[in-house]
Amino acid sequence: MEENQGTGRGSYIWGRSVHNSRIERIWYDVTEGFGGKWKNLFTDLEANEGLDVDNPAHIWLLQHLFLNQINQDSLSWAEAWNNHKLQIRGEPQQTPHEMFFFSMIEDGPRGLNGPRQGDQDGLEGGDLYLYRVDWEVMEDDELMTNHRYYNPTPPDNPFSTAPSSLSEVECTPPNCPLSAEGVSQLDRYLSQVADIDSRSMLVRRTIWIQALRACSQI
Repeated sequence: MEENQGTGRGSYIWGRSVHNSRIERIWYDVTEGFGGKWKNLFTDLEANEGLDVDNPAHIWLLQHLFLNQINQDSLSWAEAWNNHKLQIRGEPQQTPHEMFFFSMIEDGPRGLNGPRQGDQDGLEGGDLYLYRVDWEVMEDDELMTNHRYYNPTPPDNPFSTAPSSLSEVECTPPNCPLSAEGVSQLDRYLSQVADIDSRSMLVRRTIWIQALRACSQI
């Protein structure tokens, strides 16, 4: 980013967690919109219906049953969010789609090739300190409670502005434990005992129960 855009632009910031308030607000909305119901389902399956999160075969089965539905939920939520009106202080209400579109017209395209010639958006001193702080979020007690929960102050060095290490989550796709015929047999069975296209979480719970039982017999 700095090689293409230059330094001092706020391309990324190590500092107070309030600079994360906008993305934290999005994560809050994602959880409320659809993520929370999936978390609750998986927690229930682990506690009551035999899901073993340390078993790669169980992870494969979860993905086989629900990954496409989770992706569809995320696309539906994103489409709705991108077309809902945002309240912007001192400006007319706009949707994220409208904000992006009109910004492209007013400011020109921006990307790896850098801003158009003549752009001046360097940040220094106090500007960098306050950059991307969403004051509307800062004044919302519920959102800030959620923000502080997921962004605790590091106990070892509260004065540090840089992370001790960068976050990394390794996601190794699990291998399919069934043969191609076994997968087809599982899918045929599920289509007979449940509405596999249902968006009801109760039906999805039943699908897991039936699928786990069927896999143990294939």
